[in-house]
Amino acid sequence: MAEELLKSIKQLSKERGISPDIFYSAIEEALLTVADKYFDHGADIQVDIDKERGRIQVYCTKLVVKDVEDPLLEISWKDALKYDPKSKPGDEINIHLPGETLGRVAAQTAKQIIMHKVFKAEQQKIYSKYLPLTGTLLSGEVTRIEKNNVIIGLDIGEAILPPKELSPKDVFKRGEIVKFFIKRVFPEGKGPLILGSRYMNDFVAELIKMEVPEVSEGIVKIFGISREPGIKTKVAVYSIDKTVDPVGAIVGMNGNRVLSITKELRGERIDVIAWSNSPERFIASSLTPGEAIKVKIIDPSEYKAEVTVSDDSLSAAIGKKGINIKLASKLTKWNIQLTNRMEIKGDYIQKKL
Repeated sequence: MAEELLKSIKQLSKERGISPDIFYSAIEEALLTVADKYFDHGADIQVDIDKERGRIQVYCTKLVVKDVEDPLLEISWKDALKYDPKSKPGDEINIHLPGETLGRVAAQTAKQIIMHKVFKAEQQKIYSKYLPLTGTLLSGEVTRIEKNNVIIGLDIGEAILPPKELSPKDVFKRGEIVKFFIKRVFPEGKGPLILGSRYMNDFVAELIKMEVPEVSEGIVKIFGISREPGIKTKVAVYSIDKTVDPVGAIVGMNGNRVLSITKELRGERIDVIAWSNSPERFIASSLTPGEAIKVKIIDPSEYKAEVTVSDDSLSAAIGKKGINIKLASKLTKWNIQLTNRMEIKGDYIQKKL
């Protein structure tokens, strides 16, 4: 039994990629647990695992005496003769756990403790591997959907994408390969230890970094992102190299780079905007595809600005359900008030929205 158990340990440790020491430690703990019940509680119990020969011995060492004063450490000469006919007072003898008891341990108690230790070891392995990757992108295959949670299988372990970390357009099927942002890695837990997100602005930022070499190399910087997941995203960028157009770098030739990002976002539209340290210019650009005629700073301390747009551009500046101006305000951190003017019989009628 012991030889078979030790052989299975070598095979299991190889399959799971876990040190055999984890298994040996589990066996020792299991044997000590059972031996503590077989022998007197608190006795001096030893576990000897011979990995080379495939032998396991569990025994309790006691001193042979004529009169027992401490049963945990001593055994009477008369009782000692049952274990060793040659024993005499003053000798130390080893009282072994019976083989049949040892067999039951290997089959029952040890299995439970071993699996628990394996589970803990695998969780530690996952944590050690993915913790340094927190804040980056990862991809994996959808293995199942549980209560609207998307479970993604990885090289080792699993990641979970809860509904609140998904875009409204994110609908996945089993077997589909999915990219996600590693939001957090837990050291232990009952379910997947990796919390992923496709909802956060950081997810879009990492997609851009992956798709655009100028961003990953640090030549083009992302100033900020405002997003309404599933609908629209605005990205403000600038370049530390005057020869590199930041907007053009993100968009790519024939729009191929931004289209690739849009495809990953399930068709979510992306506006790429050039950041400027001039509030007026930045605010005007942020309203794209709307065209600003004039930007007036109303209250710099309260970050209030008034933007005049043409009547033809008003709808685009506002956006469907006000999403464009909402995202522009988030991106610039300015409270943008839109105004459009129409000339009627020589007079101007100004509308504030």
